[in-house]
Amino acid sequence: MTTLASIRDQIETRLVDEVNLVFRTQMLDEAIRAALAGLSDALGAVHTLADLDGALETTLEARDLSVLVAGGAAFALSFRLVGKSEEASPAVDRSEGLYRLANDWMNRYQALLIQLRLRTFHESADQPHSAWEWTEERGFS
Repeated sequence: MTTLASIRDQIETRLVDEVNLVFRTQMLDEAIRAALAGLSDALGAVHTLADLDGALETTLEARDLSVLVAGGAAFALSFRLVGKSEEASPAVDRSEGLYRLANDWMNRYQALLIQLRLRTFHESADQPHSAWEWTEERGFS
């Protein structure tokens, strides 16, 4: 089963920070929480991740976990950028690179959320997104 620890590990790998030198565990958990909220909004239902906020199970489908990881990385980079801007003397050249990286990850996450939402509409059996029932009038061909 996918848990908070496994998602956190995937994000740490993508951010090349497996030992949490740059991204603290609490920051990553908050980033995962933010990404999960965005996923829940896109899917139209509240979802949980095992071990996050006391959840016992993960309610996301396996195919949606990569979106959670991308969102977690995007939010972690955004949080780090905020932290860098509050430093007494941030290195401007590094902050600009971090800004571009955070922006790229957030754009990727937002694009994945749009795809997820469209897939949800496409697979829906409920109105107004389900297939329309259509009956032709007599004499129409």
